[in-house]
Amino acid sequence: MAVFHVKFRLIIQPILLISCLLSGAVAQAGESVIDNIKSVYIYNFLSFIQWPDSKVVTGDYRLCVIADQALIDKLSAVVHDEQMNERSIIIVPFNYVNDVRGECHLLYLQERLIVDAEQLTIFEEQGTLLIGDASGFVTNGIGMVGFETRGRKVRVAMNLTRLQDAGFKVSSKLLRVVRIER
Repeated sequence: MAVFHVKFRLIIQPILLISCLLSGAVAQAGESVIDNIKSVYIYNFLSFIQWPDSKVVTGDYRLCVIADQALIDKLSAVVHDEQMNERSIIIVPFNYVNDVRGECHLLYLQERLIVDAEQLTIFEEQGTLLIGDASGFVTNGIGMVGFETRGRKVRVAMNLTRLQDAGFKVSSKLLRVVRIER
């Protein structure tokens, strides 16, 4: 019995420790790839979605983000030194919907956040593009654009009715690559 205990401590424990560490690294790498994909999509929405006439962008694009730091960092890296229509892009992080102040051209809500449609009505009325990745964010009529993640694949769904009712115009090129909800 003592031999087994020694072998376990010397051989098995380090192997278990290494495999646990590696599986965590693989999971983090997967999340990193997904955050990167979402960040690139968010950046490209600025090109392929036209804001309502009442919300003409006159200053910098303000992307308000309620997400974990990893996604905020990825999005910041994607938009760093980038301009859209000769306007700078600024990432403005928040912790909660109720904390959001000032003008937001786009509001991204990460899955961990629970919101209802009433909380987001004011943003829709202000011409803010509402993006989220919570289950049912688009299909339940809460948001306008939603990310659906399965494994390492990210798909985009759009509630075209909500977008059009809010005055947004979506490029036909973008509509070809998203799942449309009405």
